[in-house]
Amino acid sequence: MNVKLLVTGFALIAALSFVSAVPECWQEHDMPNGAWLYQAWLCVNGSNHGWIYTVAPPGIPQQLKMFKVELQSFTYIPPYAATLNCYEQFTDVDRQQPGQSSPNSVPPKPSYSWHFKQTVTLNAGEFTPQGSEWTNAECPPIKNYGQQGGNPPQVLIYLAWNGEIPGARMTATPFAPFTAFNPTASALDGAVSANDGAVAWLNKFAKRKAFKR
Repeated sequence: MNVKLLVTGFALIAALSFVSAVPECWQEHDMPNGAWLYQAWLCVNGSNHGWIYTVAPPGIPQQLKMFKVELQSFTYIPPYAATLNCYEQFTDVDRQQPGQSSPNSVPPKPSYSWHFKQTVTLNAGEFTPQGSEWTNAECPPIKNYGQQGGNPPQVLIYLAWNGEIPGARMTATPFAPFTAFNPTASALDGAVSANDGAVAWLNKFAKRKAFKR
């Protein structure tokens, strides 16, 4: 057996598996638990709106709160405006689920719902600074970090819980699209990181799939 060929085959399968695991731009993008920085290409495809799911890392006022940053619209024409909404996920532990109201039934599971927090429109290069209505609502700081055409057109949203936005500026100056495919590559420069102990603890609060959208 050609060992070199076999190893190459396994490597190709692994690479294809990784590519297939990357969400489409109109789907949910999960920020790793405990991470402070993240980016994802988002788009709107019919009724599907790309969004980022993030759990605020330990050490900040929002710690362990769950948020959704969802793209509402994006126009690939200068100034490349992107409108996004921020939602917080609440746990409604007192809400009875259908079929579970009987005294002898299994205790009801908690329900989850998204509660609207704030909306913002960002042109190319713009971000949500500390003290803005967006961050005052406890939403994670974000930036309209890149744009690319296509069907549908996509906008690269950079999210930084620590507020460290690269090239932060308030002007809406268009710039060349950022073309990295991997949502956690290149622009982060290896910045996606987490404290191992904090992540182990944070995993108890992993994403609740009971309520998706």
